[in-house]
Amino acid sequence: MFSTKRRKRKMLGQHFIIDNSIFERECRYANLCKDDIVLEIGTGDGRLTKVISKYAKKVIGIEKDPILAEIARENTGENVEIIEGDALKIDFPEFNKIISNIPYSISSKIIEKIFKYKWEVAVLTFQKEFALRFFARAGERNYSRITVLVNYYSKPEFLETIPKSMFHPKPRVDSAMIRLKRKDVEELPKNFWNIVRMLFTHKKKLVKNALSDAGIEASIPHELARKRVFQCTLHDLIKIYEFIDF
Repeated sequence: MFSTKRRKRKMLGQHFIIDNSIFERECRYANLCKDDIVLEIGTGDGRLTKVISKYAKKVIGIEKDPILAEIARENTGENVEIIEGDALKIDFPEFNKIISNIPYSISSKIIEKIFKYKWEVAVLTFQKEFALRFFARAGERNYSRITVLVNYYSKPEFLETIPKSMFHPKPRVDSAMIRLKRKDVEELPKNFWNIVRMLFTHKKKLVKNALSDAGIEASIPHELARKRVFQCTLHDLIKIYEFIDF
C-alpha cells in the first residue's frame, strides 16, 4: 500500500502516471536484470521506483520536492536510494540505465545532462510534442538542436503514446515513451555544442547571417553559408564548426 500522506498536486512541472501497467512496460522496454543500477529522475511518490526495484539491483531516485522524497522513501525498499535534490544541479551517482517520467519543465536540460554520462539504455516519458523532435529530419519544422544532440549520442525509438488521461493532474497534451540506446561515439567539443545552440536560436536564418548576428567570423563554403540553419545536417554543422575562426 502507498502512504496515505501522498498529496495529489502538480509540483515542479510533474504529472503522475496513475496506471501501474505503464510502469511494468517501462521496465520491460529497458530489459532490466538484477545487475542493473537504474537512475530515475523525478520519483514523485515512488510508484515507478517501486516497480523498477523489483527487477533491478538498485534504483537511484532523485526528487526535488522534500515531501515527495519522504513519501518515496516510505513506499520503497532497501535497494532504493532516494536523493533529495535538483537533478539539474547535482552530480549523478554511477548507473547504467535510466527509467524516468521526466517533468515537462526540465526536459531539454535533462536531455543535455544525461549525455554527459555513460549508460546503456534509457526509457523516458516526455510531452509528445517534445519527444517528436528526436525523430525530425533536417528541413522539417520540428528539427532542432535537441534533434542533433539526441541523434549524435543515441539511437532514439518511439515506443508508445501515453494519453493525458493516464496522468494526475491531467496535462493538456499526450505524452510519449521513448527508448534511447546510447552510442559509443567521440565526445564533441563544448564549443561545438555552443555553436549549435547559437545557430538554432536563429534556425530560420541563413547560416552566414546567423553567424554574423552572433559576431562569429567564419570562411564557410558558399553551399553551407546559403543554407538555412534548420536545413543543416549534423555533418553540415560539423563542417561549419571546422571553418569558424576561434
